[in-house]
Amino acid sequence: MATKTSKRILITGAGIVSPLGLDWQANEASFRANRMNVTSVTKFDVGQRFAKTACQVDLPEERLFAKLPRHRDGLIDRGTKMLLLAIREALAMAKMPGMQGIDAIIIGTSAGAMSIGQDYFRHARSSPSKQSGQLARIEYYQPHKQLNAIAIEYDWHGPMIVVSNACASGANAIGDAMAMIQTGKAKRVLAGGYDAIAELVFSGFDTLRALAPSGIPRPFDAVRDGLALGEGAAVVLLESEDAAAERGAEAICQAAGYATATDLHHLTQPDPEGKAAVRTMTGACQMADISPHEIHYINSHGTGTPYNDVAEASAIRDWAGKAAAQIAVSSTKSAMGHLLGGAGAVEAVICAMALRGQWMPANLNVRETDPAVCFDLVREFRESPVRVALTNSFGFGGTNATLVLKHNDAASDKTSAIYRPGTLRIHGVGAVSPAGWGAEALVTAVTAGQALPATASSCSYIHRDWPCEVRHVPPVPLDRLPKFPRLRRASPITKFSLAAALEALEQAGFPKAEGAGRLGIVQCMFNGCVQFSGKFYHEVIETPALASPLIFPETVYNAPAAHVAAFLGVDGPATTLIGESSAIIEALSIAHTWLQQDLVDHVLVIGAEECDWVAAEAVSYYHPELKAAEGAGALVLSLQGDGIKLAHTTAHAFHHESERAQKISELTRNPPRIGAETGIAALDIAETMMWTACEQEQTTRLQPRRVLGEGMGAAGAWQLVLAAGIASKEGHPVRILLPGTLCAAYSAVVG
Repeated sequence: MATKTSKRILITGAGIVSPLGLDWQANEASFRANRMNVTSVTKFDVGQRFAKTACQVDLPEERLFAKLPRHRDGLIDRGTKMLLLAIREALAMAKMPGMQGIDAIIIGTSAGAMSIGQDYFRHARSSPSKQSGQLARIEYYQPHKQLNAIAIEYDWHGPMIVVSNACASGANAIGDAMAMIQTGKAKRVLAGGYDAIAELVFSGFDTLRALAPSGIPRPFDAVRDGLALGEGAAVVLLESEDAAAERGAEAICQAAGYATATDLHHLTQPDPEGKAAVRTMTGACQMADISPHEIHYINSHGTGTPYNDVAEASAIRDWAGKAAAQIAVSSTKSAMGHLLGGAGAVEAVICAMALRGQWMPANLNVRETDPAVCFDLVREFRESPVRVALTNSFGFGGTNATLVLKHNDAASDKTSAIYRPGTLRIHGVGAVSPAGWGAEALVTAVTAGQALPATASSCSYIHRDWPCEVRHVPPVPLDRLPKFPRLRRASPITKFSLAAALEALEQAGFPKAEGAGRLGIVQCMFNGCVQFSGKFYHEVIETPALASPLIFPETVYNAPAAHVAAFLGVDGPATTLIGESSAIIEALSIAHTWLQQDLVDHVLVIGAEECDWVAAEAVSYYHPELKAAEGAGALVLSLQGDGIKLAHTTAHAFHHESERAQKISELTRNPPRIGAETGIAALDIAETMMWTACEQEQTTRLQPRRVLGEGMGAAGAWQLVLAAGIASKEGHPVRILLPGTLCAAYSAVVG
């Protein structure tokens, strides 16, 4: 039975880095001066681009990472440096001496350390022989590796979750942190978002003609011509009211409401009526227990593109009705550009600044207001009472998110939320793997120790003098994928994800003709859509003016989840996590939280990966005998019914191999049956140490990686699918070990 909990969530610290300044004080001064920062792009050549300008951050020259070896300094992305500065400020404002006492870090990003990935691609493309530094580049390209550098800086060992829902990522991260506190999973969470300008992303928006050729972003102007890309980072420290009181912390404001929904209209264009935005604004206000007329200020998504601004204006009108005319609205993207994955977090901090300072930032550069504007557009900095602020974030893939913040003393009543206790249960599984299209093929191949073929990857525009082999998914059977227009241009990872999802839903008993109902989606991946990313960036390098606008939208991390949601008609919560194969455990935790909050009745959790020459080459740098693999695994989860029980535990952020090995050895009290060994001694050190210390017979162990290959984002999902299949047949629990290769160890029990 669902019960209501009342927990006020406070923001006790905030940090912000943007093109307007490196901290709270500098940003506030810029807003007060109606300052804009748009300059010529300096980080890469834009000579053959329509747009030539962006909003860029001037980073300090000092060395920021004291604990990182100096020879690794060049591998820390600009965005990560901005994130570190924002974290420093947030902890200082919250009067926290460090990260001790924080239960989790949740960070949103759209592109991660894309600039380092670009360096890897250029080196791989230009040389037929292996190069020094490539292994480091492929490791530090990964956002969770970048976050691990921050964890080392603070000697912090808690969970690190990376959310990538395009331009809504930062807002989603803060919303996920609120949910952890509401459901009792955490007392304090550091959450936010970041992104730095990268050539691939800039070129992608340019090919879509989304960037303003005039160079000036003009949100809600009648003749606006596009957005300006920006970069930056922001984080907030969220605490339960009790946790803040324990240490006598002073609150900046309340994090009072949050909602997320999926727009199924188009991968890059919003529904003209803004229906998903209406749902998120309505849901966030319901959580905050307020009505539209109580909102004093809205920091709009307001990109300055023709479609987005009209859709958001329409949504505000439909949501607020007559009250819309009295609500002050501005888009701060007019001053600092669109910060992509960092935008939602930065704009949430701007709302916190407005609540604390009792002012509203301006919507700059408007010459003639668009007729769609139905609200009080703030065109100059305004001193004004602000008791309740709302911020919208909308992203590629249709992810919509809304946050509501209240003044610290705005109301005495506490935020209420639904809470449903219960244990996760697996109701259906599905898989696509090198063993075939279906979960049964995977179970049969692994239990039999079947030898699966590997083939050399190739590319028409590069030549290697060493082989890179991949265990590819077999050709798709004619009956495995539905006829769906989006699949014509979708990447393989989308097709793998959808096929695995449909099998899991069918096994769970979902009727095909009636849609998915109240279903949520959590997608996990490691590299994402590598084939289209590589193809698009190759075009950017070779013929910048001819790079395909059809390919770029498919390169974003959350494109597969967006396509799956569109086919299933899922317009509720859908999120994408980036990480190692063990990130599937964080996905299970998010699924559990959504179910506890009564947002959905079932959650579809998917882990997926695709391979091409660049992914195969990257894997080969870890060990020449390691074979990259591709595919997907999916699970349908619920708190109800008689499905297979699923319990998961986590242990995080081991900065050195010895620390990870020690933690894994602690799991030998209940030894796992399904492990993660590759069969390569140099890569299996930690797990080998565990089994050496284990007294249980080892003959029953199953090692999917030895059969299927290194499936990266799919590997953890495959382990869970395998465990569910065995637990169902044998009738007893199966324990899984999921050690991350970089910085974490996890375990789960199925059955």
